[in-house]
Amino acid sequence: MRPFTTSKGLTLPGLNLLALTLAAVAGLAAFPPLAARAETAPVEQPARPVAAATVERAADAADIRGSGLVAYKREVVLSFKIGGVVQAFAVDVGDQVAAGQTLATLDTGEIDAQWREADANVEKARRDVARLSPLVGSGFASQARLDDARTALQMAIAGRDTVAFNRGLAVIKAPAGGVILSRDVESGQIVPAGLGVLALGDIESGRVVKVGIADRDVVKLRLGDGASVRLPGIEAPARAHVTRIAPKGDPRTGAFVVELALDDTSLQVPSGLVADVAIRPQGAAESKVVMIPASAVLEGFGAEGSVFVVDRKTSTVSRRRVVFGPLAGENVTIRSGLEPGEQVVSAGAGYLREGDRVLVTDQVALRGGTR
Repeated sequence: MRPFTTSKGLTLPGLNLLALTLAAVAGLAAFPPLAARAETAPVEQPARPVAAATVERAADAADIRGSGLVAYKREVVLSFKIGGVVQAFAVDVGDQVAAGQTLATLDTGEIDAQWREADANVEKARRDVARLSPLVGSGFASQARLDDARTALQMAIAGRDTVAFNRGLAVIKAPAGGVILSRDVESGQIVPAGLGVLALGDIESGRVVKVGIADRDVVKLRLGDGASVRLPGIEAPARAHVTRIAPKGDPRTGAFVVELALDDTSLQVPSGLVADVAIRPQGAAESKVVMIPASAVLEGFGAEGSVFVVDRKTSTVSRRRVVFGPLAGENVTIRSGLEPGEQVVSAGAGYLREGDRVLVTDQVALRGGTR
């Protein structure tokens, strides 16, 4: 049998092929190509690596500046009441200790022998009193001799109590919870009475900064004056206030020791750390001028320019207009437009646009001129 042929000359199989082709074309028209769909989907730009610096308040002429050392407000030097051979240490430098914890002990062999001798003297004195008491009643011993024996007994008891007290001080215990700051002797070493063996920093007393201030400046200070303290390894300056002013200057240098208490008691800074201090005397006007690295400036037109400010929450940048002050070495002062604590892009700003996401890979510290 011959295949069915239409008036156009198409056979039945040809019609089926044409129908399938038209259906496929219709399907492709309903769904755009993958390449076209990929072009219309939003593509999230990767965060650009940048260096940033924290905006800091600029130093002011009214500030009194100096360098000092961080210390615990209460640092105790511990020693043995008696001399002897150090038997053992239970702690080392940097260890945290609790109040009443045993820190070091002496070899008590010698003091134990002294206690046995004192105890024997007490027993002998008691026997003397017991032997003389009946003799006085019968007239074979004088009352004065009995009184001397009783006095000797009291002295023997006092001597034994002294030895017992000293034996208890052959152990050093922590007077308060804190950290061991130093250890100046080793086990087996012979130490005299009163020699400093350990130094303990009382954690509960808090941390202070002790700075020497010249006589011409110390007269301007009062208790409670605010201060800014720059500490190594800490990005932003720490706030502090004056808690003590020495009533007498150092006879060698003429400087007066001023003690500042850190407002943030949670700061974990070691004793002995060098700190740069700027104290603002009461009554001095607070400066609004801040400072940033000169490299953070994008462009400048006379006294104005712009910088990129980093939003710490979204990790995006926004351009901001600022008003310049004078240059200060590698930094530039800003009279308005920025607040202390904000973060500006100091390297890589030339590749950024408004709203770009950034990744801060380096934190730049300002050099000098801040407080």
